[in-house]
Amino acid sequence: MNTRELFTNLARAAVRGPGPFDGAPLDVQGGLEEYTQPLTLEDVYHLYRRLSFGISVPDARVLVGKTAGEVVDALLGPDTPPDHAKPMQFNKWRDPVSGEMVEYTENPQGADLQTRFAIEAWWRGNHSKLSTWWLQTMVRDATAIEKVTLFWMSHWTSEFSFDEQYLVPQTILNQYNLLRNDRLGDFRQMALDMTLDNAMLHYLGGTYNEVGRPNENYARELMELYTTGIGHYTEGDVQQAARVLTGWKASRYNDMPAPNGMYVSWFDANRHDTGAKEFMGVTIPARTADNNTAFQVKNEEIRELINILFRVRPEAISRFMARKAYLFFVYSSGGEVDPQVVNELAAEFRASDFKLRPLFRKILTSSHFFDPALRGAQIKTPVEYVASLMKQLRLDDGQIVALDPQSWVRTMDQTMFDPPNVAGWPGYRSWISTNTYPRRRDFAKKAIDSIPDAKALDFIKEFPDYDDPAKFVAEVAKYMLPVAVSAERLAYYKSTLLEGQPDYTWNEKLQQAASASRSFKLLLKAMAVAPDFQLC
Repeated sequence: MNTRELFTNLARAAVRGPGPFDGAPLDVQGGLEEYTQPLTLEDVYHLYRRLSFGISVPDARVLVGKTAGEVVDALLGPDTPPDHAKPMQFNKWRDPVSGEMVEYTENPQGADLQTRFAIEAWWRGNHSKLSTWWLQTMVRDATAIEKVTLFWMSHWTSEFSFDEQYLVPQTILNQYNLLRNDRLGDFRQMALDMTLDNAMLHYLGGTYNEVGRPNENYARELMELYTTGIGHYTEGDVQQAARVLTGWKASRYNDMPAPNGMYVSWFDANRHDTGAKEFMGVTIPARTADNNTAFQVKNEEIRELINILFRVRPEAISRFMARKAYLFFVYSSGGEVDPQVVNELAAEFRASDFKLRPLFRKILTSSHFFDPALRGAQIKTPVEYVASLMKQLRLDDGQIVALDPQSWVRTMDQTMFDPPNVAGWPGYRSWISTNTYPRRRDFAKKAIDSIPDAKALDFIKEFPDYDDPAKFVAEVAKYMLPVAVSAERLAYYKSTLLEGQPDYTWNEKLQQAASASRSFKLLLKAMAVAPDFQLC
């Protein structure tokens, strides 16, 4: 199936009017006023598809009748997230000197080839383990914590493998935890934290940025990709920002200095440019040896650099981030984003003094977000596709590990923690191709087949009127698919469930777990391979 045929099928599969897959623009009527109607079951499913990785049928039904504000406030979770129920445990490495199993090693660039290859293979194994752990965490998460963190990990990009080298997986985990903690807070603080993040320092060359030997990579991307976007800074601003950022180091190996502990960044005063800097027309004063400390440089230069950026370019930053959030949570077709909606969101972001929770809340409680035209308009990323299906099917940790989901995500062209470049994944329609679409279908079939018969029968009984095949099929379709389907498709799905037999045979099947499970899995597979199952 080619991409054109796939999107034609996507358009025909939905019963709503013209939309993004048949060449017509979306006709969105709702604005950013709060959606005040009591939530329907379809509303709840829509919200959880976008702001989480799904919700069980019983949990969704409990939320019917509540307001969008009530559900979104609870779903966003606390500002400070709880600790992980099952923390990540990396495979360890045997220290060749002490013989002890440790989580750090020497620099592979300075080792013999056999040692280097062994170290890099260890890293790749831990990268895969970290990816699967995060997918498990997404499935267990009853809130939006992991989905919002996924947004930030897609924004502050760092590649696991780049320029024939690697980020140490432990530093990627630290970066993930940093963004998880900062996800709803002050965007300026997040920018400061990420500027000094160990993985980011290594990835964009900050650890090599020293007085007399500037590395401007991060200074440029801080503005171009992470805050203002292109066109709101000069080459002089990049150069001056790079001078501010000199002297910070990323500890990575056991043969490197790590005064703050392994995998934690640190400050080398001798490598910092102490001269005065002129950034965006504002002077950052010079300093002496006495006040050239990590604490003072962090707070008096780097924090000031970020504060200047936000003071001088508030409109650019607020529009850039409002648009970025809109593309991720609402509709990722950049050419069809309503500039008026973005401007209103940006104004909300500025009014909140760049606090992130109000921005997300404004988007996700709006009539615009709940507009029928925007349901089923977003293409699931591979991570969303895999994590949400595993959550829908209620797979436990053992079943998830057996599926090796991170490898399936990779075959769908999204290696976790490893975007193709600093700009991240292009997204939108690039997620669907003649190569990736069959992989999605294959994963769905394998995941559905992994459900034990007894668990499948329990799953069936979660749906209301599960003993009535027509009503049961209609409820499963609501749960699995993002928009209503035609009567003809429902009839086809019922026939699939019944395997062509009369309605009364469904109750007979329900008396035997194996029989009910087989029929239910046939139904789930029929829905999961439908083109509109690629959407949310």
